[in-house]
Amino acid sequence: MIIFSYNFLQIVFFPIFVLIAVYRVLIRKETLHSLSQKLFCLFDFAKINNCEFLIHFSSIGELNSISFLIKNFKGKKIILSCSTLSSYSLAKKKYEDFDIIFLPLDFQWNVISFLSKVTIKKIIWIDSEIWPNWLIHSEKKNIKNILVNGRLSEKSYSRWKKFSSLSKELGKKYNLIFAKSINDKDKFETIFSKNVLYLGNLKFYQTLKFKSDKKNIICFASIHKNEFNQVAEIIELINKNDVHEVIIIPRHIHYSNELRKKFINSRSSKISILDKFGKNNEVYEKSKLVFMGGSLISHGGQNPIEPLSKGCMIISGRHINNFLEIYNELENLLLAKVSKNNDLKEIAYMIQEVFNNEKNNRLIIEEYFKTKTKNLDLLVSEIKKC
Repeated sequence: MIIFSYNFLQIVFFPIFVLIAVYRVLIRKETLHSLSQKLFCLFDFAKINNCEFLIHFSSIGELNSISFLIKNFKGKKIILSCSTLSSYSLAKKKYEDFDIIFLPLDFQWNVISFLSKVTIKKIIWIDSEIWPNWLIHSEKKNIKNILVNGRLSEKSYSRWKKFSSLSKELGKKYNLIFAKSINDKDKFETIFSKNVLYLGNLKFYQTLKFKSDKKNIICFASIHKNEFNQVAEIIELINKNDVHEVIIIPRHIHYSNELRKKFINSRSSKISILDKFGKNNEVYEKSKLVFMGGSLISHGGQNPIEPLSKGCMIISGRHINNFLEIYNELENLLLAKVSKNNDLKEIAYMIQEVFNNEKNNRLIIEEYFKTKTKNLDLLVSEIKKC
């Protein structure tokens, strides 16, 4: 009954979805190409037919986490699908030899149309994709559904618990589920009532790169629009004489100019805004510490793994519930500091403290990443056997 209502409401509200989509094109969050595939399932089906795997990622972060799978599925025909323009653009640069598409939205007619025209053996969903129609109709086509690096925010977890009969039914559609943490494993087992595996986190499959002569450079990474004022205040509180450079990476780069306006009157040539995709790691490699955004507001934080892999000390605000397990581990290893009260003066002091205390964390970081990736080969083996 819930699925029927879900599909019925899609039909009723589809004209509104189209209007929203047109608006998103006007503000450059979508293109006609992305909408033709997402909304109307228009593809060159001959080109993408007969593939072993369809790997779906939504964001850039999820795209960066699939490199281990790509490496281990070498020789197999793989289609990569995404949801955002930024992840599509970066995927085209990173995987030039792959067919990359925008996944059709979970409208029943969209999914049925797509699956009737392509042959796929396995769909690998990265992170937190739970789409009812995709799960139901791919199972009917005998396609294996595999969730990798599965995570559930507290908000999603509470929502799915309210629809326990539906979540249990959808859980049966997955042939394999790999959680990205023990905490997520417990959540998925609760809502799906089935066994879930934890064999490590794909996002820890990183190239570790440590510079021994880092200057006092701080990067404010994945800063959300609602955090611009707070970040500007933190920067104002820092003693600029101790800082070589401040680099800010907005979560959504189309807000870069708005962010720049916050610093027009600062008279500091030390502050710069990164407004290009795919350059984050270059910034992390030269930064001594990184403040992770999405943590000064009720967003749930951002994943600190990438800057950590470049030897950065991590600082965060208190809203880190989406990555609580990782931050707890990093705090215990003295690799991160979390402001429990979002006190901006305290955060500025934390930054100053890192600059004033030289510490080499290389061996601790290397051991931490080694522990998190030691079972990833087994994860790939299970997928191949599925």
